[in-house]
Amino acid sequence: MSTNKNEHLKKVLETHEINKVEHLNKFIEKKNKVKDALNIKFSDQKASNAIDSGSYAKNTAINTKFDIDCCIPFKKKTPENNDEKGFESLSEMFDEVYKYLKNEYTEEDDDINKDNVRKQKVSIGMKFDIDGEEFDMDVVPGRERPNNNDYNDSNTDLSLHINPSNRSKKEENEGKTRIKTNIKTHVGLLNGADRTHERKVTKLLKVWKTERKNKNGGKLIKSFMMELYTKEAFDITDEIPNGLWEKTKLVMNHIIDNIETTNLVDPANSSNIVSDSMSDTAKTQTKRDMKNTIKDIEADSDKIKEYFPINEEFDDDDDSNSNSTSKASVLSTSKFG
Repeated sequence: MSTNKNEHLKKVLETHEINKVEHLNKFIEKKNKVKDALNIKFSDQKASNAIDSGSYAKNTAINTKFDIDCCIPFKKKTPENNDEKGFESLSEMFDEVYKYLKNEYTEEDDDINKDNVRKQKVSIGMKFDIDGEEFDMDVVPGRERPNNNDYNDSNTDLSLHINPSNRSKKEENEGKTRIKTNIKTHVGLLNGADRTHERKVTKLLKVWKTERKNKNGGKLIKSFMMELYTKEAFDITDEIPNGLWEKTKLVMNHIIDNIETTNLVDPANSSNIVSDSMSDTAKTQTKRDMKNTIKDIEADSDKIKEYFPINEEFDDDDDSNSNSTSKASVLSTSKFG
């Protein structure tokens, strides 16, 4: 008997729901503790309190691999103006947050040690051990732009420092050390009741990506790119198809048609070509894997179980004697790209 593709994908979403994670409340409490500590430590330099960011804030997180992130916006200090608070240098801002989290915060929190605080491309990564469960959190320091005291309700643009050791080859060749972004714009991309289907498709694509990487390794499309492509595909189509599989296929075909040939632009910064963050090899592999996925599922509906597995950890209807549905191969709270 053939598999009902839409019913299966509904089950995939249900079993990958982030709120099913047993220790989620503890992880959120930890995230809030870090935010509060940053707000107190940098009370004079911050442009606002730390804000939530990343897939959890966007409501596009899945429970097989996730982290919970925050961003802290800082004031921009004008050179030679000693009356202003904030940071004149982006690298100083980045390093000060890193040093605080590594050397001071870890002394106050028994769930993390210095070795588990690390510099990343534009963020400081933190790995906690909470009651035997690992929890990853990224802290993104950003500085208001363009001038001191310009961060407000109508202007939330930020400049991020690019850690030199994590620059891409292109960024290194261009001598790029900073990037303009807007966390609130990114969080709002798929927000609202009218973007419910886009969020569902984004989650399904994350399940697909996680399973592909677990089975085949290699580099595939970045999560932020999947969000942008999903929004783009829904925005430009004349008619949104019915059913989860047809919607997911719509986005996958859009990615296939564009990933190797068209620039994907950051909606918060028109000069930031998000697709440049992927290598040509990763783009080609993503395109090939998506084409094979669609081809296989269209030929045999049962194949959808392999490409979009349910998460058996949270399958309330799991039957150990049944082989009717493939299972997700990994459950981990480690960082999902």
